[in-house]
Amino acid sequence: MNVRFSIGSALLAVLALAFGSGCATTTDWVTGQRVRNMYTADEEVKAGAQYFAQNVGELRKENVPVNKDPDRVALVREVTGNIVAVAHNVNLPYQATYVGDPDVVNACAFPGGNLMVYEGLLDKNEGLVRTEGEFAAVVAHEVAHVNCRHSTEALTRQMLPNLLIAGLMIYASVKDIDELQWATAGLMLVHNGLVVTKYSRKDELEADRVGMTYMAKAGYDPAAAPRVWERLAGASDSQAKKALSIISTHPRDYLRAQELRKYLPEAQALYEAAPVKRDGNRNITRSTPGKSGP
Repeated sequence: MNVRFSIGSALLAVLALAFGSGCATTTDWVTGQRVRNMYTADEEVKAGAQYFAQNVGELRKENVPVNKDPDRVALVREVTGNIVAVAHNVNLPYQATYVGDPDVVNACAFPGGNLMVYEGLLDKNEGLVRTEGEFAAVVAHEVAHVNCRHSTEALTRQMLPNLLIAGLMIYASVKDIDELQWATAGLMLVHNGLVVTKYSRKDELEADRVGMTYMAKAGYDPAAAPRVWERLAGASDSQAKKALSIISTHPRDYLRAQELRKYLPEAQALYEAAPVKRDGNRNITRSTPGKSGP
């Protein structure tokens, strides 16, 4: 087989795939604008459900309790339901799951609507939120990620450059050009370290902003949202973290709080117009058994 022809065919195939992945467009549910996304809504729901099921399976293999605390499950699903009711797309198969892992201070969303809330998020001493309103801010942020379709849009953005870089690596390897191999490896590091994380930080800020409008429409005072990040900034923001913020997938906590405060007047107007006002000041924390309490 002619090696030159094989390399050329491989590169042409890579370019064709890259071009095809960049041509898929759809309407953004939140902005109404046309955006690049190679996944349909149905594909996104299916992929998200599969990934969610895999994660739940891994948790159960490790004997981590999943939906075993009725009071916490009820709280998580109530707040999630309130937020989902005012989201841009209310027809997704949303499902909120409570994971009884006190060492994980987190909540996350999967494409298509599945959410996970970890016990550590609500711990009295080590958690991130204190009140129902602050918890609503975190849930609304995750629901915003789902509605903005950040996961599949990110995959679409990364597909084209990753395919092109892979094509260069194939060429450099077959031709045994060490300089090009090193240059391509460096290009991948730059792309993943700067370009990908830049878009990720942009997505986080969008989810913060959209999430704050969701919680306001759902009847939670949006002033709780910046408080969450101000608390985290006070607890963890260090010189090292500041120095590394350029290659972080999340913006620095105090910057998130500042951005949220810029949009707070707009969100407050939505809150005042909301048909239902909820008790966002209700304390929902409790000490995790086995951990030191006050």
